[in-house]
Amino acid sequence: MRLLIGFDGSDGGRDALELARVLGVATGARALVVAVLMSGPLPLSYALLDSEESAEAGPLFEEARERLAGIEVETRAFGGGTPAGLITTLGEEEDVDTIVVGSPHRGPVGRALLGSVAESLLSGASRAVVVAPRGYAQERHDSPRLIAVAYDGTLESKAALRRAEDLARPAQAKIRIVTVVAPPVALPGVIGYTPPEPPDPEKLMSDVISSIDPELTVDSRLLDGPPAIRLVEACAEGVDLIVAGSRGYGPLLRVLIGSVSSQLIRKSPCPVLVVPRPSRTQGDQAT
Repeated sequence: MRLLIGFDGSDGGRDALELARVLGVATGARALVVAVLMSGPLPLSYALLDSEESAEAGPLFEEARERLAGIEVETRAFGGGTPAGLITTLGEEEDVDTIVVGSPHRGPVGRALLGSVAESLLSGASRAVVVAPRGYAQERHDSPRLIAVAYDGTLESKAALRRAEDLARPAQAKIRIVTVVAPPVALPGVIGYTPPEPPDPEKLMSDVISSIDPELTVDSRLLDGPPAIRLVEACAEGVDLIVAGSRGYGPLLRVLIGSVSSQLIRKSPCPVLVVPRPSRTQGDQAT
């Protein structure tokens, strides 16, 4: 497993490094830390800088290595382009599993506020994106002990579950399945419209629990109400990480946040990992 972190010396970047350390120690993942140097005449597209050109990134990389103590770290400095564009491209070109980002340090501690880089990545990155809440680096965290999965039976939520299992095994973490039964929404102006019958939540929960690796410890929460609010409330109960799927439309194999995942990221007191949309074949394999 390999993690990609863009670090600019900001507090949000430090939150991302702490989260990368937690995930790296728990799973044995390696880290690739990149810096984008914006000073001087730079090309429109990014370019890898040699050791002399990237000297000013030295203090950033030294701090990153200190904060990522315990895992293998590679560093690279680039000039030109934009941080979001660079990270997106590297995620596609390199052997990267997850992109780790922090939120801008505005607003209440313990909540993520999406900045331009995170917004761009969550609108089309080809790799999973995990967002650290504001202030995450203010204390040192242990490996995740409880990983929650937002599950509704869709291919996207099944992909999220498989990713959660991959994280839980090496960390020996417990998985919590959280299913929220939302009230049906009537379409205004559509006479005679009947909302589709949702799947039986009890059966949905039973089926998904039986599909999980029997060596993993699992519990579940079946809730009702506004999905994002209920998921945030569930994550306040000692959850160290919540994993969610992308929304079910748009390009395949991309991270695409919809209204629920966007609200979840903004309000969750713990890190949120959003996995890319699976292809139909991958989704079938996950069932």
